[in-house]
Amino acid sequence: MRNKLFVSAEDAKQNGEVEEFLEIIRARDLGMEIQEFSLPRVMHGDWKKRLAEYQVLLRDFQGDLAIHNAFWDLVNVSMDPEVLELTHKKFDFHFRIARELGVKIIVSHFHWMPFHRDVLLRLWQEGQIRFWERYVDRAEKEDVYLVTENVFEPRPEILKPIVDRVNSKRFKFIFDIGHANIVSEVPLEDWVITFGNDLTYMHVHNNYRSFDEHNSVLKGTVNFDHLFLLFERLQIAPMLSTEVFDGALLLETLDYLQAKMKACRVYGTDH
Repeated sequence: MRNKLFVSAEDAKQNGEVEEFLEIIRARDLGMEIQEFSLPRVMHGDWKKRLAEYQVLLRDFQGDLAIHNAFWDLVNVSMDPEVLELTHKKFDFHFRIARELGVKIIVSHFHWMPFHRDVLLRLWQEGQIRFWERYVDRAEKEDVYLVTENVFEPRPEILKPIVDRVNSKRFKFIFDIGHANIVSEVPLEDWVITFGNDLTYMHVHNNYRSFDEHNSVLKGTVNFDHLFLLFERLQIAPMLSTEVFDGALLLETLDYLQAKMKACRVYGTDH
């Protein structure tokens, strides 16, 4: 991938966010993560019209593209084949959108729930491995990469065995540091250390540990200065994707991230 820094845009139809953020993305030569097609009202609306609008918006776009897969109320492991069929249907939809837009990174979820513990956790992990092996094969054929993120998981050990067992360069971990800041039972650095080189992508935003605020990286309890020092120590340089949906807070976040990435030797100087 050419870009190490992406901007996530969530929804254009309500406030023109995509168009506003795309101007910033072009001006700063960044990648873009498209989240709009993960929204149920978009998937069940006139998505073909919206897809055509994106194709026009991105006609001359030179940066890398990622897309956020469907996640609302889905599960990847179920005893009910109809439930799994719905999840596969949503995933198939996003592979189609990715192909139409030239997207190379598809962001997804694991959908862990708190009752997946002990024996049930091991069964759930085995089900996850079977689920993702199907999509890894497809990703190889369609030349895309799957990055899958934490949401409610309190510890990295819940997810790491899945990534290890799938064992594919097409399937890596995305660390959502805002989610972990709320629910993690271990220090945030443990997630980074546990996944190491398998941590290839991050959602960066901040909060005060009460709810998923999607604040600027400078507004919350996550210490991003410490995070960049950790990247240096581990010699890793994951792609970073902002999940900050207020324009002013986004600019504040980008100013900080671009300065830190420029100063961080593992990222080089082109950010």
